[in-house]
Amino acid sequence: MYGIYSEGRVIAQFVVPTTMRSNQPIFSSDTLSLKRRTRKRPAQRWELETRLDPLTEGANDLMAELILADNSGIINIIVPQNVGAVRARTSSSTPVATGSAGTTQLSIAGNSGTIPKGTFIRFANHSKIYMLATALVDNGPLNLYPRLRANVSGVGFNYREDVIMNCKQETDNILGMVYEDGVLMDNGVIKLIESV
Repeated sequence: MYGIYSEGRVIAQFVVPTTMRSNQPIFSSDTLSLKRRTRKRPAQRWELETRLDPLTEGANDLMAELILADNSGIINIIVPQNVGAVRARTSSSTPVATGSAGTTQLSIAGNSGTIPKGTFIRFANHSKIYMLATALVDNGPLNLYPRLRANVSGVGFNYREDVIMNCKQETDNILGMVYEDGVLMDNGVIKLIESV
């Protein structure tokens, strides 16, 4: 179950449509001969835009979470995995990775099976969320996006429905509650931005 995660459980489940967007600044310009030149910046973050399942029971937990975190605090979410990646996954291992900051290819040990391309992962020693750029098969190389921000040396990573992302709320999110029909709490579309 994907959603806002607090006190060891999902307190508000995401519902469709849900958008998980990569935000990486890219500058482009056209020359006089109309050639396009582009340049990517190394900074990258994930941005999630979604609705939440309207709540009756537990609405107080969500309301308190949104208000207390305001726009400066952290809200944790369980990252929604691509359904195709979930269905193609055959690994149930606990693999570990080794690689240096700045690289996109890591060495893997302890994996048996496939972790598909497009799977979101989080290393145990830092909070950045990465995505597999190619499928990881057994102990083959792990190719990821974006570049690794911190060294990993024999570090495990989450890749199932247990990838937790630290987020900040967009400034126009409602920091409170909105009632529908006088019973259901429904705050409409919310936007959560990876805290990098």
